[in-house]
Amino acid sequence: MKKNTVFVLIYSLFLTMQGLFGQTNGGAIEGTVSDKETGEKLPGASVYIKSLERGQAADEQGRFDFRDLASGEYILQVSFMGYHLQEIPVLVTPNEPARIQIHLEPEATSLSEIAVTAKSEARQRKEEGMPVTVVNMSSLQGTVSNISDILSKTVGMTIRVSGGVGSASRVSVRGLEGKRIGFFIDEVPMNDQSDFIDLNDIPVDMIERIEIYKGIVPARFGGSAMGGAVNIVIKEYPDRYMDASYMLESFNSNKAQLVAKRNLKEQGILFGFGGAYTYADNDYVMNSPYVDGLKIKRNHDRFKKILMGGSFKATKWWFDEVEFEPAFVQTAKQIQGIKTDIRKAETNSRAYMFANSLKKDNFFLDGFDFDLSTAVAFTQINLIDTARQYYDWDGVAYNAYGGELGTNYRSNSDDWKLTVLNKLNLQYYINTHHSLNFNSVFNLANGYPSDSVRDQSFGRQTVFDSKMKSWVGGINHDYRSANDKLLNSLTVRYYVYSMKTRKAPSYGSGDIKDINLLKKDIGFSNAMRYKFTRDLMAKFSAGYDVRIPAENELLGDGHAVLPADSLYPERNVSLNLGLLYNRMGMASDNLQLEVNFFYMHLRDMIRYVKGFVEAQYQNFGEMRTFGVELDAKGDLTPWLYGYANATFQDLRDMRKLDPNSSIENPTKGMRMPNIPYLMGNAGLEYHKANLFGGKGQNTRLFADMSFIEEYYYDFEMTLLEKRRIPRSVTFDLGFEQSFLHNRLFVSGKIKNLTDANLLTEFNRPLPGRSLGMKIRYIFN
Repeated sequence: MKKNTVFVLIYSLFLTMQGLFGQTNGGAIEGTVSDKETGEKLPGASVYIKSLERGQAADEQGRFDFRDLASGEYILQVSFMGYHLQEIPVLVTPNEPARIQIHLEPEATSLSEIAVTAKSEARQRKEEGMPVTVVNMSSLQGTVSNISDILSKTVGMTIRVSGGVGSASRVSVRGLEGKRIGFFIDEVPMNDQSDFIDLNDIPVDMIERIEIYKGIVPARFGGSAMGGAVNIVIKEYPDRYMDASYMLESFNSNKAQLVAKRNLKEQGILFGFGGAYTYADNDYVMNSPYVDGLKIKRNHDRFKKILMGGSFKATKWWFDEVEFEPAFVQTAKQIQGIKTDIRKAETNSRAYMFANSLKKDNFFLDGFDFDLSTAVAFTQINLIDTARQYYDWDGVAYNAYGGELGTNYRSNSDDWKLTVLNKLNLQYYINTHHSLNFNSVFNLANGYPSDSVRDQSFGRQTVFDSKMKSWVGGINHDYRSANDKLLNSLTVRYYVYSMKTRKAPSYGSGDIKDINLLKKDIGFSNAMRYKFTRDLMAKFSAGYDVRIPAENELLGDGHAVLPADSLYPERNVSLNLGLLYNRMGMASDNLQLEVNFFYMHLRDMIRYVKGFVEAQYQNFGEMRTFGVELDAKGDLTPWLYGYANATFQDLRDMRKLDPNSSIENPTKGMRMPNIPYLMGNAGLEYHKANLFGGKGQNTRLFADMSFIEEYYYDFEMTLLEKRRIPRSVTFDLGFEQSFLHNRLFVSGKIKNLTDANLLTEFNRPLPGRSLGMKIRYIFN
């Protein structure tokens, strides 16, 4: 099979690179950094080997370790803001790791006067003015979890999927989902490439942390997300590094990944590459949501994706960093039928991407930082739906005048698109209390669709070239009081976008319409945080946000979705009031307790509306939301971690009239369908070093529970119409065992232990119980 061929190629490359990236010297230094007076661990403390110019930050438990060291004596330089620097000699031998406990002595300055930069990155983000959840990935490396598994356990979030591996998925934050929620990688907007790069394409092993913002999105991110954002922060690797893994799960799901990096320190050059291959049959058995008692084995849902990328970075040119990153993505996906037995329809896509970034601190002026990134992508999507017959689940054939997808026309599209993204971020630190930020994001999307088969079905040209441009500019002012008690962040944004295309009538004859529009808007937000004590703080944020329609919403997709020239931007008023008790990194229990109350009122809500022949995005009207989130996490003992969270979100239809009519809306005041309103998660993790004896081993055992209350998947107009997705309670169990001082990982997981019947996305069936195993090896 082709999937085996690709795996062999990746494995061969893995073995070939072992000589370059996997040479080892045998010696090691490992230890912890803590406060000399209190004994509390110091996450984020800097540990630096002077002679090798190698350094790392201590993890959440204050731990650090260096591998592949030659025998001899080294000087460790250990520092942390608010503590005296220490230089400690350490003797390394090839037989046994050198273990050391470092106790830093606090400076005379009181804790309240220590700058926030002294804390770990995760704690810094947590203490921003807007509500944010930070998932530090240091404890998840090597697990079989993907990003969706992790986010779905986060307070206020759900992941809306429509099937197995590779199926459509959308992040939902407080009930707002899809393009409203920003998707960023290292603060670079990725929403316009989300059709090619999915959250789960990014290996968990490559991620340092995930930041989930709710309500207000930080100004430095740019773009026009509203309701929230997910920012994935890629970790920095050691100078010489290679990481390979292979995962096998139920329904013949396979994923192989490889990452390698090399640093030429003297030349200031870093280069690396990575790749991933995913294949899945997705042949699980589902209960038909349309025919009672009918069980269907999915037989047309195979998925395959190849992702490759590279990086070249220079750090000794005039800029502090100059980076070039090429990438290629290829995806093939069969379309699984639910109502009917689809046997041939499928999609294929390719994306060729190139990115460049330039960074420099003190850019011609002290305290003035410059960050510019540009990305160009050529993408191609091919939808094949040319069957002349379709089948029901009894095998009876019917004439398919419009293919198997029921669109009333056949299709064999070849749609090309050019997208250009340019992001500029300028930060000026006026003094210790005030800073200014200017952010600019320019986006261009030119579409070149082609579908001769569809044109033949209609007897005329039906798809046309299109052009869209958008620009979002923002100015942000941050104020921080001298004692760090008060932090206030005020942002103003300006939005402008234009579109040019042509549109044919949906059916019958008529003139082709030229579309040429230009629209503008403005938004603003303010986020405030006040610290009552070192650990206890209150947060308040309010904003009037605008989301520019995404290019696929405005321009359509070239085959099934029409351009929408009358589409208005979405507008959202949001309020959030929260209280956070945060001891992470400041006490041995790392306790975090948080409660948030939120309110949103969304106008001109954009929704996908399917017509008789074609579909289109339309402004749906108004929706009001209020809710509350509760979140608790921390170390119950030195070897047991626990978490629990709950979310209640009440989303109501506030439209007074039916769309494009003077008829009163019969669903006004009713709960919005297809969105859960009550959900919760809880879990425990046991971790222990050398549990089974020996040395250099770590064991993790974890159990997770997820609960979602019954909710509507459509409005229920009468008592006889029960359109509901039933309550679900699922349990996951897993383990991770590491060997050779965190170089070899073996892990496994059981998802949906009780094989609960799961439905989502307008009553679509999801996989039942599944098993997964993963093996990972690190050369460094």
